[in-house]
Amino acid sequence: MTSLAHQLRRLALPQSDPNLLTRSEVASLLFDPKDAVSMDRSTFYALGCTGLEELMGIEPAFLEFQDTLFSRASLTLERSVQSKEVNEKLDAGISLFLARLSPYFLLKPAHKCLEWLVHRFHVQLYNADALLRCSLPFHDTNVFVRVLQLLHIRDAAARWGWLLGPQKAGVPLSRGALVAHCYSDLSFMDFICSLVTGSVQAYSGRSGSCSQLRVIFSFYASTIVSALGAVEKVSDAIISKLLPFVHKGLKSSLTDYKAATLMIVCQLAVKVTMEASLVDILAAHVAKSLLGEPVLAKEGLGCLVVLLQNQKEGSAGPRASVSLSSVPALASTLQAMAAAHDVAPLLRYLLPHLIHAAFTCRSGETQKDQLAVLEAVLKSVPLTNGLDRTNVDIKAALSSIRYCAALDGVLAGHVTADGEKRLYHQFLSLSVSSGKHQMLGDSDTSLLLSLKHPQPSVRVSALEHLVGVIASAQSLDKTFLKDAVMERLKDDVPEVVSAALKVLEVCVVWTGVCVVWTGVCVCVWCGQVCVFPVSPGDVWWNPEKLDTNTCCYLGLTCRLFSVIIRGAGEGPASGSFRDLMKLLIKVHLCEPPMLFRFLCVLWGYGSNHGDQLDVKVGAVLQTRALYVGGAVLSAQPSTMLEQLAAADSPVVPSLLCCLTSPVREVRRAALGTLSSLSGAGASPFRPITERLLKNSEEIIADPSYLSQALGVLQEESVKAKRLRSSLQQLLQSAGTPGCPSYSACSLLRALSHANGPMTKPFFSALGGEAVQQKLLSAMLDVLLESRSPLVTDTVRSVFKGMAVDGQLVANELAPPEKPKVSVTVQQSRRSRMSQRYFYLYSGGAVSWQRVTLILELLQHKKKLKRAQTLVPVLFALLARSLDPCPADHTNMEYTKQLLLGCLLNVCHRLSPAGGAVGPDLLDEDKFSVELVVQCIRASDVPQTHHHALLLLGAAAAIFPEKVLLNIMPIFTFMGANIMRLDDAYSFRVIDQTVQMVIPALIQLSDGTSSSHVVAVVTRILHVFADALPHVPDHRRLPILSQLVTTLGPARFLWVLMLLLFKLHATQTATSTSEKDAALERDVDFWVSLCCEFKVSEQLSSLISILLFLLKLPDDKHDGETPPPIGPQREEVEELIFSLEAHSSKELRHFQFLSVSFMAQLLGSAGFIGKVAAGERCPLCFRLLEEILRYIHAVARRAEDNADKPTAKFWRVLLNKAYEVLDKVNSLLPTDTFITVMRGLMGNELASVRRKAMELLNNKLQHRTQWEDRQVTVLLQLTGDLLSIVGKSSGEVMEREAEHAINRQTALYSLKLLCRSFGSAHQEAFVPVLQRAVDIAAAPEEEKNVTGSALLCIAEVVGALKALAIPHLPRLMPAVLNTLTDRKELLTNEIYLLSAVTALQRVTETLPHFISPYLQDTTSQVCRLTRLLESSSSSSSAATQLSTRLASLRSTLATRLPPRVLLPTVTRCYGSMVVDRKRQLGALMSILKEHITHMEKDQLSFHQSELTSFFLCALDFRAEHCQGDLQKTSEVEGHVIDCLLSMVMKLSEVTFRPLFFKLLDWSKLGRERLLTFCRLSDVFADRLKGLFVLFAGNLVTGFVDLLRQTNGSKTDESLFDSKVKTNQLLRFVLDCLFKIFMFDTQKFVSRERGDALMSPLVDQLENTVGGDQVYQQLVTQHLVPCVGQFSVALADESQWKTLNYQILLKTRHPDSKVRFSSLLMLMELASKLKENYMVLLPETIPFLAELMEDDCEEVEQQVQKVVQEMEKILGEPLQSYF
Repeated sequence: MTSLAHQLRRLALPQSDPNLLTRSEVASLLFDPKDAVSMDRSTFYALGCTGLEELMGIEPAFLEFQDTLFSRASLTLERSVQSKEVNEKLDAGISLFLARLSPYFLLKPAHKCLEWLVHRFHVQLYNADALLRCSLPFHDTNVFVRVLQLLHIRDAAARWGWLLGPQKAGVPLSRGALVAHCYSDLSFMDFICSLVTGSVQAYSGRSGSCSQLRVIFSFYASTIVSALGAVEKVSDAIISKLLPFVHKGLKSSLTDYKAATLMIVCQLAVKVTMEASLVDILAAHVAKSLLGEPVLAKEGLGCLVVLLQNQKEGSAGPRASVSLSSVPALASTLQAMAAAHDVAPLLRYLLPHLIHAAFTCRSGETQKDQLAVLEAVLKSVPLTNGLDRTNVDIKAALSSIRYCAALDGVLAGHVTADGEKRLYHQFLSLSVSSGKHQMLGDSDTSLLLSLKHPQPSVRVSALEHLVGVIASAQSLDKTFLKDAVMERLKDDVPEVVSAALKVLEVCVVWTGVCVVWTGVCVCVWCGQVCVFPVSPGDVWWNPEKLDTNTCCYLGLTCRLFSVIIRGAGEGPASGSFRDLMKLLIKVHLCEPPMLFRFLCVLWGYGSNHGDQLDVKVGAVLQTRALYVGGAVLSAQPSTMLEQLAAADSPVVPSLLCCLTSPVREVRRAALGTLSSLSGAGASPFRPITERLLKNSEEIIADPSYLSQALGVLQEESVKAKRLRSSLQQLLQSAGTPGCPSYSACSLLRALSHANGPMTKPFFSALGGEAVQQKLLSAMLDVLLESRSPLVTDTVRSVFKGMAVDGQLVANELAPPEKPKVSVTVQQSRRSRMSQRYFYLYSGGAVSWQRVTLILELLQHKKKLKRAQTLVPVLFALLARSLDPCPADHTNMEYTKQLLLGCLLNVCHRLSPAGGAVGPDLLDEDKFSVELVVQCIRASDVPQTHHHALLLLGAAAAIFPEKVLLNIMPIFTFMGANIMRLDDAYSFRVIDQTVQMVIPALIQLSDGTSSSHVVAVVTRILHVFADALPHVPDHRRLPILSQLVTTLGPARFLWVLMLLLFKLHATQTATSTSEKDAALERDVDFWVSLCCEFKVSEQLSSLISILLFLLKLPDDKHDGETPPPIGPQREEVEELIFSLEAHSSKELRHFQFLSVSFMAQLLGSAGFIGKVAAGERCPLCFRLLEEILRYIHAVARRAEDNADKPTAKFWRVLLNKAYEVLDKVNSLLPTDTFITVMRGLMGNELASVRRKAMELLNNKLQHRTQWEDRQVTVLLQLTGDLLSIVGKSSGEVMEREAEHAINRQTALYSLKLLCRSFGSAHQEAFVPVLQRAVDIAAAPEEEKNVTGSALLCIAEVVGALKALAIPHLPRLMPAVLNTLTDRKELLTNEIYLLSAVTALQRVTETLPHFISPYLQDTTSQVCRLTRLLESSSSSSSAATQLSTRLASLRSTLATRLPPRVLLPTVTRCYGSMVVDRKRQLGALMSILKEHITHMEKDQLSFHQSELTSFFLCALDFRAEHCQGDLQKTSEVEGHVIDCLLSMVMKLSEVTFRPLFFKLLDWSKLGRERLLTFCRLSDVFADRLKGLFVLFAGNLVTGFVDLLRQTNGSKTDESLFDSKVKTNQLLRFVLDCLFKIFMFDTQKFVSRERGDALMSPLVDQLENTVGGDQVYQQLVTQHLVPCVGQFSVALADESQWKTLNYQILLKTRHPDSKVRFSSLLMLMELASKLKENYMVLLPETIPFLAELMEDDCEEVEQQVQKVVQEMEKILGEPLQSYF
């Protein structure tokens, strides 16, 4: 087809279609086109209306089309003759209808409506896009094929031409074709996306979730996602096409639309790596979308996980985290997702932002919310995939932390408890050392080495640790895991193989597929697991009776079976696991009887209370084993079934036990297996199994139904012999010796409805105690002799339910008839108390086995009368257990524990509330505390110790004095043994012992033995303090806290703290780092311990510590210490710190530790938090008194020991005491603080006075608001401070330096007081100013004191203002005099800074009163400025000095009137220009700033004065040059810069006379001419176009200067120096360049152009000054000037002249001139650009000549010029040469 035909077809209208004019065929969706011809319009209309009514019944939204598309008027409507507006309105209605119809497209009513639209409105022609938009979601249906065949697709080039194939073939559109066209044609992708937005818009007015659009959203998501997945590369065009629709989808309120959009975002994230900004936008939109629709919280978070996982890390910004933190139930949703998916990418992004937001948020509520979200996420969501360990960057940072102390310092503000701190260390250790190289605590070596350790216990421990690592989802190398488990499965120790199988089980559970699969296969195949065979003759495999090796083998087999059966269920490796199961059965369980004996073990082992096989058989494994058994039974022949169901077989009894399981699925599986045995007709259990299978539903529903059913069967068995025989056989099976006890218990429990046990009324009804005694003895005999678990359980149950008298049990524990014989001489070594309770019997004592059984029964016996009768017998047995017979090999430890437990139960019965009991109830002599203590000492078992301590704790409440006599052995043992154990039970024992024993001791202290009790408590505390290093870290704080709480913190906390200090002071460390780490760790613990108590208790303890420290001597060998309060008090103090037992160094260390701790405690966050919470205490005043007393004592000792080696120690200790005083002062009210400070400032010790002033200064600096009465008191301190400032005459040399420091501190205090209160109380500080001026004026004063006085003067003058005027005559000369000392200024920057600060403040405060001193002030400022500029110091003082001087110059320039400052500047200039020329720059800067701030009228008034000054200053070059051109240029630059500041403020009228005056001035000397040219250049640069107005007067002069400076044209020189000549030439050329550049008024006329042209071009020949100067002049000045000159000419004729003159220079004999001419020629071409074309013809010959130049550089430059001209002109020039 021709191009014209294509164009005509595109322009053709639908109404011109010839099919509309023919009736041979009519387009129809429901009918054949030929049949539709015969149908009239009313038929189609009725059909359409019927469909519409049916649709309205489904969707009311179609109601609006009843009056438009389906109205009566539409019958006569012919759209081909309608106007454009009518057709557009009709198209809009049809599009809306089809959009709403799309979800119902497959319904018959929709087809009827479409039939009407096709027939009447020809939608297949006019609305083809809308029709396809309606039907495309159903592209794979036949209805879509019918719609597609209605369309008139002319050729493949049309929009829908790609549908020609399906249209012609009459087949549905395949999904692959749809997806392929979607990503290849972006307009079609836009069509699909618009389809969704159109459908949403069509239903936008409807309420609800628009569930009818779900099919549209599904089509949209599936198509776009598939297209993104199929395309090879997702281009930017595709992304830009999708992003708007993604944005709409995320903002939509429709759940399904949003879900579809989330899927597209996920596919984009997986398919393409996007820019960080785009990832940030997507993440922000996705996160924001979760706020409005919590239903999709899980899907949205999953989308974010995919996005963050597949994009570059760090691409997403913080915006998404802000929205995520507001998502409801964020933590719970993440927790649920983490159970099945990896949410680590989202957590890796979210957690840093949450932490940052939580700790940088300014709003309190917002910060609290952020912290709540962060806490919820961290608590509920497991951190996996590296989040539980730090990343590489943090590892690198942690590796720099060498000591725990550094980390403790970081954590000090957040972690208070020492146990928490240890957990942090453990976490960090795991972070930086994980995997196979992680250290194991048990073996103190890595996991890799532990797995290969020669000791089996270490290998087992390593495998157990491996189980924990896998279970916690930590990352571990799979190859390492595989090799490790495979190697251990080959171990020759059964315990190790068992542990390896546990690892194998965990691998299957946690990873789904066993990573050591190959290893297991190899082990099983080779038969290495089978190391201990079981005897095939055993009917029951009873783990309780098997030996250890057999149990190990059976346990390994069970565990291997568990692993294989779990993996055989499902998953990719299930087939391999099933093959392995066959192999296992073939190798180990080859015969069916052996297999079912093994299965019987698995069926019943779950109810075993023991664990002989070390295997956990849960309900899942039990169920699987039952199903395996059922499957195997179903394949067995009848003979084998009868054998398995025989009387001696364990199969049926084991299955009946499973029917009592509480798990429904176990019972169901057991019934299924039992039904598989129905083929065994000769089984003796058949009557029972048949009845049970008939009631299978009841058994499945109720686990207790089996017992009821068997009870019914027993009642029926009276008449049914066979049934009775079956029940008897079942009972015999339970009594079989080989039957496991747990199986027997289950069977007997199932048969429990047959008979009832002995009851309490029955036992009570027995006549007399003798009968009860006999029955009790018989029961105990049965219990002792029986091996049946059922019998044992029954006897125990009966005994538990009976109410028994204690004396009956005592009779059973003691021999009934044998007389007692007293102890023989051989037992004389035992204690007297032990002999009282130890008896030998001639007929032999009661066996320990029987005693143990009775004691076990008593452990939980509640119905026991007269329990106290058991006490003597129990103590007798305890004494007997302590000295067992040589032939008795019974484990006495367990018996001791039972005896102690029974005694404890008796104590609790006698005294439930923990009080004393009367002698009528229990005699004190019968209770042997000594025997219990001896039991503690004789035993090494912790459990025995626990029972004994608990008993002593209970006894302390009943017999306190008796326990007190033995208290020290008890607590000494606790400290040496139990406190070192790290288990909850040991901690509970210690806690209960302390709570029960200590209160009894405290109660005794109220009596006559109180002092003794205090000493005992001190020793107890000593025991705990000594044992503390061995106590586990996380147990230390709770133990000591409970101990002190029980003792009373106010009374004994200080004792414990001092003991801890002593313990630390006497410790030794190998290095300084270890000492520092230990000290920091211990101090943190001490502070944490004290903060457990109230503020009042802590302060009371600190007071007691200070009182104790005051009593300590200076040295161990010093004179007598203060007398003790009493002898017992002396003993207590000796117990705390014995001078005889410790060295002087330890004494000093102890004192320093005590004071350091007080400072740490008072400044700790815990203590301050309690004080801030309102726990203030009047003890603060008492503590202040004591610390002042201590400071006074330490200061005295520091003076007394000043010449001794310990002098440094006392000074450091005094500083620490001062630190404590500072912390105490922060607790004091302000009024009290001021009073205390005033008192301290009067102290006779200089150090104390200085410390008081420092504390006052600190308070003044940090507090801004004061009450009036406080201000009054503070102002009274000025007198005290002035007295300190005064220099005392009697100072000795060694104290003079200290007194100078005090004077400086006092002056600083006065300065701070003046800063705070000087403005409101000026009169009070007049004496301060006088004294400071006196100091500043004194020439012999120490310089540091003078500096402090100057700073004080600065502050006071600023506050006093006018009141300081009378003091200026003394003040200003003094200050200026300090600035004249050049030596001090160079060596003491601080001193100089102080003087400048004082001068600046005076000048700033009183600018109108310093006129007499202004010249000196200005001179000093200029001198110092120059001094600082020439200095190389970079110290902070130099920086501050520079700032102060700048401020002082600005003050002089801005605060003084011109009438005062200008004469001063003139005088200063006159004095400086002679011998201080370098200082003129600073002077000019002052004048420049002054002129800048002058008002217009002031400038006009003083202009003549300023002009005269500047004319004088500009003569500097002519009058004061002295040959130093550099210095002259510098000074002249400052003057010109200052003059320029005045010129910039002048108008044209006022500037013109100044300019002409300068012009006339310049004509009076050549030096002035140079200065004027430089000045003109600066004017031209700053004034720009305005200067062109005055430049006409310069042209003639500049032309003359150009000629006079051209050495090639004249032999005379303007200056003797070529440097000056070159400077003048540069200034002239630069000035002309700026004039030409800023010319907008046609300044360069023809006359001026002709005048300037030749002199400028002739400068190419001016080579005066040498090659380097010539090259610089040409390239930087001449060439730019001529180039800009050509632009200003703007005349073609003058361009030719200029170009020709330049070309003539190319023939100059000097190659440098020719080279420079080429540079100028190239500049000319670049400036004129295309205008240079007219000059090109005359240029070409010259360039051609230069191409053959003798100079190589010139020849190369010609080539460059030609190339540049070609670029500029855009035409090649090589053809012209």
